[in-house]
Amino acid sequence: MEQITTRRWARLGAVVGTGALLVGVLAGCSAAAPGADSGSTDTDAALEEDVTLTWWTWSDSTQEQADAISEKYPNVTFDVVKLENPDAVVTKLQNAIKAGKGAPDIVPVEYQTMPQLTLGGALADLTPYGLDEYEDAFTASTWNSVNVQDQLVGLPGDSGPMVMIYNTALYEKAGITEAPTTWDEFATASAAIHAADPEAYIANSGDAGFFTSMIWASGGQPFTTDGENVTIDLQDEGTKKFSDFWSERLNNGELSGLATWSDEWTKALTQDKLGTLLMGSWMISGGMEDYGPAGRFKVAPMPTWDGQPASAENGGSGLSVTSQSEHKAAAAGILKYLAEGEGRELLNANGFPSTIADLENPEWLDYPFPGYSDQPANQVGAASAASVISGWQYLPYQGYANNVFSDSVGKALGSGGDLNEALLAWQDTLVEYGNEQGFSVNE
Repeated sequence: MEQITTRRWARLGAVVGTGALLVGVLAGCSAAAPGADSGSTDTDAALEEDVTLTWWTWSDSTQEQADAISEKYPNVTFDVVKLENPDAVVTKLQNAIKAGKGAPDIVPVEYQTMPQLTLGGALADLTPYGLDEYEDAFTASTWNSVNVQDQLVGLPGDSGPMVMIYNTALYEKAGITEAPTTWDEFATASAAIHAADPEAYIANSGDAGFFTSMIWASGGQPFTTDGENVTIDLQDEGTKKFSDFWSERLNNGELSGLATWSDEWTKALTQDKLGTLLMGSWMISGGMEDYGPAGRFKVAPMPTWDGQPASAENGGSGLSVTSQSEHKAAAAGILKYLAEGEGRELLNANGFPSTIADLENPEWLDYPFPGYSDQPANQVGAASAASVISGWQYLPYQGYANNVFSDSVGKALGSGGDLNEALLAWQDTLVEYGNEQGFSVNE
């Protein structure tokens, strides 16, 4: 079983990142050329024909996957184009849609970006090609992420149900012998850790991806979209619940201001100055052995408000067929192959699975991770996947939202300011931008 490292995962861009700027997404709908596709939806017949499919990617492993697929379907060859990161893929695809040409056949899309590209007319509806038949194979949260505006616009790839990875030595030094199961217990541990060592913190303050995932895990649903009508409420009950709680930790001086993935952040982890990672389950196999002796870290469920399981997704992406593809049936056929069996194994080698069968596989569930003293940590991630709160929606310009997060909420996180006031400032920016782009926001 291949275990993906933290640095490799960060390079693949599976962590929810800043996203790409959205420019004229609604105007882009009319510019989306359908391509010279035959119109056939027979995926089996399409894979029997000689065809070359262009596959954009940000992953180092895509070429290997493409070669393996070509062994299964010898008439299919791939032109794999490696781009720098998810943002580069989105930007290049949006430019191609605007120009009416230049898009690939297959493209990876972060779940947070699916609405943006769907409303921009960049992604093909996969329902006519029979991909909807795989719904029961996937977790509810990932399947929901690839269904946008009544269209199936992608096949789930990996997933990121949240877990808590914590430094047992740092917790024990503060007199905490068990992982917090509630946010009240987390608050107690937070104060104790900082009191025991003023240079140590239970966690860092976080970024846009972390913050939105924590709002989701708290039951917040601040973004809703119905066609071109968008509602933003960054003071709904769940959002404010987490904001109030995180504000208290921040104003008590209990959170580190280090940026996630920075060299200083890594150093703090290795020197027992940062006690907890609240992240997607992809981090379970993310190279925690790099941050200390085996057994220093353990994996636990996310704390919840009432002790009952509740989680959210943090990261993850799927594969889509573009609206410009001239070989939609063949590309959709490849996605069918990657939905289950040998094809799915190719995808699961590089991330936390989204397929229910794999999440229930005893061999996978019981895999002993040496970095966690042989803890079968996948069990925690699988339980989290089953408890992801339903109903979450991303904005149709989530990339822009993440980019400007630092102008308001990010500043408050860095200075100990009023997070609720900052959230309202973020909301004002997002409402204004959305209306400028042609959406009807909070109207």
